[in-house]
Amino acid sequence: MNRPAKTVFLSGAGGMGNLGAEAITLAVIPFFQERWGMETRFILAAWDPARMTELLRGLPGELEVIKQTVPFDRPGSLRRSDMFVVCGDVALTETVIPILPCYWAFKSWWARLFGCRVLFLGVDAEPMRRRLNRWAIRLALDRIVEHYLVRNDEARRHLLGVSRRPDRVLLGCEPALLIEDRYLSLFPPPAFDRKGARRIVGLGIRDFFSEPLRLDPFRLKLVRRDAAPGQLSDRMKKTVAGLARIADRLAERHDARLFVVPHHALDESKKVILSDREVAEHLRRAMRNPDRLEVLPENLHPYAAMNFYRQCDLAVSMRHHTSSFAFRFGVPVIGLGVSEKIRGHFRLVEQPELLLDPAAPGDAMDRVVDDAVARRDELSGRLRRKLPELQADMKRALDAAIRND
Repeated sequence: MNRPAKTVFLSGAGGMGNLGAEAITLAVIPFFQERWGMETRFILAAWDPARMTELLRGLPGELEVIKQTVPFDRPGSLRRSDMFVVCGDVALTETVIPILPCYWAFKSWWARLFGCRVLFLGVDAEPMRRRLNRWAIRLALDRIVEHYLVRNDEARRHLLGVSRRPDRVLLGCEPALLIEDRYLSLFPPPAFDRKGARRIVGLGIRDFFSEPLRLDPFRLKLVRRDAAPGQLSDRMKKTVAGLARIADRLAERHDARLFVVPHHALDESKKVILSDREVAEHLRRAMRNPDRLEVLPENLHPYAAMNFYRQCDLAVSMRHHTSSFAFRFGVPVIGLGVSEKIRGHFRLVEQPELLLDPAAPGDAMDRVVDDAVARRDELSGRLRRKLPELQADMKRALDAAIRND
């Protein structure tokens, strides 16, 4: 006797122009289709339903997109769902918005009230310093979450320091690392002109905020603490100067052409930080060779962005998903350690020698750049050998968590 098709409710499903969040969402869908069948239905709660609907075009499956809500999800949609999946990668962190763990605890309880199983899939976890967040995990999430699938062993250790259910914390990997070529092939990379350059380098940059965003309760808007609206913080100014040094070294000594891949396109009315394109303009002004820098179009399909990184010789990254997308294809990355998430990635792939402090002396930056170029093939080989190990971790965790009872 055939079992009825199941329905998965994906929450935290991107849709705000963040390619990393969108890639995670798109990666999650095949996980369930492979284990529960192609007839599995999906409800995707997105901040921008039109954007998410466009991203899903051409992909197989029964896919329904609805507007993400704060804080209550639609009871009718939840009642139709078998599993509520939190796929926001920063759901169990405090460094973006301090109350996020509490927020997801509330939404998870609401989903459980309507009969959904609850799964956190592909999330990061950081040390929890706020007592309220620790209580949210121990007293709320631990009672209802069937499994947490974290994306590296450090995240697992951090969560085990709080959760009292170690049997539910499973080691996986970054979900985008499991996206298959058959899906990627549907979205070619954007056109670009290397203009005779010997090397192509992808840049993943962002306006990094060094303090968590604050919620303004009167305007119901997020506010940054470390810089005035529309301005770079002092730390970001130093980071841009370091990026300019790296970019000029690659251009002058290694005949590279550099392409910024905007991972975050921000609507003007909702903008809290500068867009990647705006940061790129600051970088261009700081370079000696601004003609060697180009900015690819905003709002790329995340698979198109991944296919661009596939064609690069190297990448330079202050973004987790730039590092992950490049890693997927064995492309070595020079990293700027602006956050623990970035530093953790370089420890994970066992290439900490390519990670730079944004305030590092110029000669130290030059040495890392030259070393990455000289050892490119060796570094790439190490990444390609590491990838199957992490993919196997994720598949084991998924088989344990996404069982078809």
